[in-house]
Amino acid sequence: MGPAWFPVTMGTGILATLLETNAASADALHPAAVVVLVLAWVALLGLSLGYGMRVARDTRALTSTLTDPAVLPLWGTVAMGLLAVGAATLTVVPTVAAAATSAAVVVDAVLWTLGTGLGLATAFGFAVVLMRRHAGPPTPVWGLPIVPPMVSATTGASLVPHLGGTGARFALVLVASACFAVAATFGVLVFGLAYHHHWRVTPLTVAAAASSWIPLGIVGQSTAAAQAIASQAESLLTPAAAAAAHTAADAYGSAALVVGVPLVAYAVVVTARGFRHRMPFAPGWWALTFPIGTIALGSHLLGAATGSALATLVGWTALATLAGTWALCVSATLLATVRILQARGLPDRR
Repeated sequence: MGPAWFPVTMGTGILATLLETNAASADALHPAAVVVLVLAWVALLGLSLGYGMRVARDTRALTSTLTDPAVLPLWGTVAMGLLAVGAATLTVVPTVAAAATSAAVVVDAVLWTLGTGLGLATAFGFAVVLMRRHAGPPTPVWGLPIVPPMVSATTGASLVPHLGGTGARFALVLVASACFAVAATFGVLVFGLAYHHHWRVTPLTVAAAASSWIPLGIVGQSTAAAQAIASQAESLLTPAAAAAAHTAADAYGSAALVVGVPLVAYAVVVTARGFRHRMPFAPGWWALTFPIGTIALGSHLLGAATGSALATLVGWTALATLAGTWALCVSATLLATVRILQARGLPDRR
């Protein structure tokens, strides 16, 4: 148990959100979203309690993750796990029980606050580590502490309609916009270094092939964040400014997805090479889920805003891909767990 496993909550949370978001087009997706949300909460609570118990037994299980530059970025996945499960709760629960909407808002607000605080801490903290040049050669994993503020931007915007006063809504839109700016700035720098290193210096290793998808998280999530912020800012701006915000969001999202095309192609090639060379299973396999989910979410929102059939098609394709990679990662995780139990001499309860 530890931060390395929290991508499970990220991938499961965003799958639940996407299934419910698209349920209007396919009724069968709604019950699937409910089941996946339950699994997301089981994963979040199980990992949190398990890691808490581990730290209580040995505090080095915590301090070692904060002092090792190779492990520190994984705290970004904890932040994104909180944000993803919170957003999924607010998306799914009200469709099951309208009376529970207020409770879902409170739960999401709490998880958003915790995830945003932790995400900003990891982003700026790891930036300090990078400036001191203590993190080794560039790698896509460096992006894990950078993406959380962008997730906060999207999920924070979804909370805006549930705030009472105009001042509070305006403040949250500003916070979401600031998170967008932080993640976009750091993301360009960090992922630029990582791509330069792996394209021009040393290729990504087979064992780390799945990490090639991490940069897609900033591409898809920023597309979704731009749409979410523009939509929620509409009631706070003049008609001309609101129209300009929507135009900027549409232009940004279209450009981001175009930029993402070669990055997706690169990730597919690297991942295929990894599976062809039998890359060993590790929690990093879950990088095959959340970034693809952000592409699905960003494309869905862009398609809904612009009426683009192409963006909508990309969204559905990415969702289908996410369902497949999520099932793959769940199966591999369960198989690895069984093998661990057998190696420890515990009963095999399959």
